[in-house]
Amino acid sequence: MGDFFKGSDFSALPEELVRHMKLHRHIDSFTQKSVAFQTSRRRLDPSFRHARSVIIDVFYDHFLACRWGEYHDSSLPDFSRGVYRGLQACHEVLSPGLQEQLPRMVEYDWLTSYRQPQVVERVLQRLEERLDHKIPLASGFSELHCWRDELEHDFARFMDELAAVVERWKDSH
Repeated sequence: MGDFFKGSDFSALPEELVRHMKLHRHIDSFTQKSVAFQTSRRRLDPSFRHARSVIIDVFYDHFLACRWGEYHDSSLPDFSRGVYRGLQACHEVLSPGLQEQLPRMVEYDWLTSYRQPQVVERVLQRLEERLDHKIPLASGFSELHCWRDELEHDFARFMDELAAVVERWKDSH
């Protein structure tokens, strides 16, 4: 969702959506500094260079979907439906790109679908296509199989770090 909102003018958005957007950006900022995330990046073949961050971000989305019950009280399908309902409720103020994508997000339940490795592979392929094949993201999928156990361990450490970061953010916002 954060990919569809650029800039910092959230004046047209509902307060609850603004809060989620700001938290999402805070998490993104923290992620790039996270020791666990950087450890995961370094595990990947160096030939991926800067693409390693994007690949690990997609892998972490996959691990979160697979291990959702460890981090949230509601089921991932229930949480996803709530996200989709929230986005549909403020459809008119969403960016044109998100307005266009939202029906597909709902129909194919993008958030829950990240549990499936073939979806992770397809996401990396589509991201590479969006970048006119300038960055080799699709071939990074093989790294998931090579390093899965280690990456999942890094992810668990990352989530431990993130829980404290999110709690502090919520206390101050």
